[in-house]
Amino acid sequence: MRYLKGYSLLLMASLVACSKGSNSPTLVGDWNRLNPAQFGGVARSSAASFVIDNKAYIGTGYDGTNRLQDFWMFDVDKNQWTQKAPLTGAARNGAVGMAMAGKGYVGTGYDGLNKLNDFYQYDPVANTWVRKADFAGSPRYGSVSFALKDKGYITTGYDGNWLNDNWQYDPATNAWTQASSLNNGKRTDASAFVIGNKAYVCMGTANSTFITTFYSFDGDTQSWTTLRPIDNVSDQSYDDAYNFKGSGAASFAMRGKGYITSGSKGSLSSATWEYTPETDLWLQKTDFKGAARTGATGFTVKDRGFVVLGVSSSQPFDDMFEFDPTATYNAND
Repeated sequence: MRYLKGYSLLLMASLVACSKGSNSPTLVGDWNRLNPAQFGGVARSSAASFVIDNKAYIGTGYDGTNRLQDFWMFDVDKNQWTQKAPLTGAARNGAVGMAMAGKGYVGTGYDGLNKLNDFYQYDPVANTWVRKADFAGSPRYGSVSFALKDKGYITTGYDGNWLNDNWQYDPATNAWTQASSLNNGKRTDASAFVIGNKAYVCMGTANSTFITTFYSFDGDTQSWTTLRPIDNVSDQSYDDAYNFKGSGAASFAMRGKGYITSGSKGSLSSATWEYTPETDLWLQKTDFKGAARTGATGFTVKDRGFVVLGVSSSQPFDDMFEFDPTATYNAND
């Protein structure tokens, strides 16, 4: 992610040598570039997002020169973006977003000078932002967030150190409570998705190392479960092809499965992987069809998965793609 003016450890000089795996005929799934549904604002990376009533809201981020405050709504039925009220807090990137009880929330991030802990609520009916109780953890960027049973969670990130703490927000009381930490999972620029009442956190980086540990968090028991690592570390065959550890990947969930795509693993990646929670196994799918990138945003609307934005070296993107995990690959899409 580009939090500072120069490259962070995640965007090393080697990123210009972008890698894109070949699509084996055995890989399933197809990416469709949406036209003319490019993102409505300027190209950017490291944006925050949330989904309310089958509408996706995406804003903030970094365009290569400026940090941003603008917000945009995507209507999947109309295939169009509409500009909404800008975030009233500081322009930022590396923030998190989530939705609870019909409202959207955005907080934390980096404004170019400071790590942030402010937190805001968006009302889609009034199209207004209201500042809520500041995030109770340390100011940070590069965290992941998720919502379970109308409670919001912010975990991991970077505040000068790599983090694994976990904080719960209750919108009914406007209060933060520290929840169970992510075991030995310190990291920043991780990926997260929600299936049912469980959130899954994987990937990320700490100490210039890509993290391979993988966890799920249960919203009922408030506990973490350690899942199989996302690397070829066992003496069994199931993980022989696992090679997708990295950071800055886009993630989303649909049809009962989780998906990660793009990101950096020393060089930029286009690999796409599908997670099945019942078996705790990953399956490689067809590579992301756009330019390899990091810092893209993934979201799901009406059980359809989308990826938008991101950056390749110094080039930010505003293009948008939809993934069909069961379709046959079509090079002409």
